[in-house]
Amino acid sequence: MSNYKSAEKIRVLHVITRLERGGAPAVLLEVLRRCDTSQFEHHIATGLSQVPDDDMISFAKDTGFRVVVIPSLIRDIHPFLDIYALSKLYFLILRGRYDIVHCHTSKGGFLGRLAARLAKVRVIIYSPHGDIFEGYFGKIKTCLFTGLERFSARFTDKIITLTKSGIEPYIRAGIGQKPQFDYIYNGIDVESFEKRKVDRIQKRQEIGVENDCFLVVTAGRLVPVKGHTYLITAFAQVITEIPNIRLVFLGDGELRGELSEQVKTLGLEKHVLFLGMRSDVPEIISCSDLFVLPSVNEGFGVVLLEAMVMKCPIVATNVGGVPEVVLDGETGILVPLKDPVQLAGGIIQLLKDTSLAKQMAECGYQRLKACFDIRETVSKTEQLYKELLERKLCGDVN
Repeated sequence: MSNYKSAEKIRVLHVITRLERGGAPAVLLEVLRRCDTSQFEHHIATGLSQVPDDDMISFAKDTGFRVVVIPSLIRDIHPFLDIYALSKLYFLILRGRYDIVHCHTSKGGFLGRLAARLAKVRVIIYSPHGDIFEGYFGKIKTCLFTGLERFSARFTDKIITLTKSGIEPYIRAGIGQKPQFDYIYNGIDVESFEKRKVDRIQKRQEIGVENDCFLVVTAGRLVPVKGHTYLITAFAQVITEIPNIRLVFLGDGELRGELSEQVKTLGLEKHVLFLGMRSDVPEIISCSDLFVLPSVNEGFGVVLLEAMVMKCPIVATNVGGVPEVVLDGETGILVPLKDPVQLAGGIIQLLKDTSLAKQMAECGYQRLKACFDIRETVSKTEQLYKELLERKLCGDVN
């Protein structure tokens, strides 16, 4: 444990490509909101949001963080804009005289780390918030990002994964050395989320779902890696055994039109609702009978914690860090990825066996309180900052 103390606050710059609702940005803000302001001063550098009416940048500013928007910092590869974003980050870091630069997600992770290296920042940290090895890009783009990860790992002091199992894919890909890695679980404020439980009948009426039918919910960006097409295919099988059922999608993205067409082709229009981006995801989950996460790849799945706190039974794919969040057969059911038949089977099993579903939901809630409290996430993050900075100041680079 570090005994590091300083008369001045530790200045930390966080670099993240997008500051949008949900996923890595939401987790980052929840952690920073709870950090000790007497010891740390956190700033954020981010690109423009691609989601209409997304207010996360304004929310971050209103919360008290200094947010620097760099429009050239985008998710896609664009040599000219990338070089411009790199220069902006470099001069921002020089002016800010930061002790630590903590970079998040792949694109922001590479440009932020390179800028920090050029600016000779003492401590450089990288949080991938998942991995890019499956489901995100094509083969060529994946190879490119893997090469960039290998290069930037050479000047990264610590790579923080979301789960213990999340370390191994990087080692196998030749990215970094084992001593460079650590993992910190995501967490949520259990008490805060419990207060968001709502009246089941009223909330269902609000979203257009009858109270006497089963409600299955999934949440996340409508993009290929989230595996929603397999859920829709599975749902066509589910309604043959459980016709009185609705499936609700919470989130938006590039595949909305394609997924809507798939729903029409399978004749599921009366059973499936697309509600878009919502600020009341936990409330909707609280009035649901089942939560499903059909991802092809998932670093952690923080929305699983929201389902657990609402004591909503879970069916998810056995991918990425999910098995460390949901224990198969104990706190939920895990099925193989891209397997609509197994996915449908898991959904049907928990909807028909209500006692098993209730038991798993209760076990999930207890596991949540024991392992995924936001206070533990904050404590471990702050401790890591102090340990790395102390080590650098003492001259121990490794």
